Amino acid sequence: MNNLKFIDNHTHGAFGINFNYGNYDEIKTVLKKLYQLNIKGICPTLVGESDLNIQKQLAVFEKIKNEQLKNPQNETFIIGVHLEGSFLSKEKSGIQDKSVFKIPSVTNFKELVGKYEKIIKIVTIAPENDIDLIEYLNEKNIITQAGHTIGQNLKNCKGTTHHFNAMNPIHHRTPSIALEGLVNDNIYCEIIADLIHTNIDIIKLMLKTKPKDKIILISDSLPISHYDKEIIFCNKKIYPTGKDENNTLAGSIKTLDEICHNLIKQNILTKEDVKKMAFENQIKYLNLIDSEIDILNR
Repeated sequence: MNNLKFIDNHTHGAFGINFNYGNYDEIKTVLKKLYQLNIKGICPTLVGESDLNIQKQLAVFEKIKNEQLKNPQNETFIIGVHLEGSFLSKEKSGIQDKSVFKIPSVTNFKELVGKYEKIIKIVTIAPENDIDLIEYLNEKNIITQAGHTIGQNLKNCKGTTHHFNAMNPIHHRTPSIALEGLVNDNIYCEIIADLIHTNIDIIKLMLKTKPKDKIILISDSLPISHYDKEIIFCNKKIYPTGKDENNTLAGSIKTLDEICHNLIKQNILTKEDVKKMAFENQIKYLNLIDSEIDILNR
């Protein structure tokens, strides 16, 4: 299984480094270590923060990506940033700080990212709060995902963020994003298949309802992954279990390679399934160009 390659669309860090705060050297260290795990590409994922701090981190990731495009290294490729914070529902904030949330509008988005819009690849949005941001991002070929939401429909989002988690559950008489994502064959669905955020049966349900080329395996890995010490994440103390003091799940404690190898070991997925859902689907979904694909296939 060592020849499997992975692309993680949703990761907050690992090895004790938080993508929301890591400096250039720290992030480069993480990329080198992830590369050793055959994680060939990532969308480093930022939670809600001040505009100033978001732009500081976007500048770091943009610098690294530009360097990688010119001179590929033995390190995980920065495909683009996933903004998971700021445009979420306060009712489904999870571990995040709801005080920094913004209404999803073009004005607020531009204020948040400043001059670094080009490094943005994915934006998670609570579509029920959207003013005009989803339409704008779709026009800019920035992927829109519904997540941290109480909404009942996807409202032109292209995918869902960690499906089932931080959204209303499926009910047989009530429409929901969780339900629409499953039955709409055009929608890509992220899933944290670590058997903690989702159990075996819910993974099997997705496999029976979704085309396999529309499932995106992610880690949602915390900086605590491969670290095994307490960390501060979203201004909260997170324990090696991946939970805070209120027992709220903050994210996964495993990187994507660990999650996928475990799924194969437990006969939930085949090696070919993992190849598709953890690498090939991502390439198509993220609209990668040939030069980026060449780097990922190194």
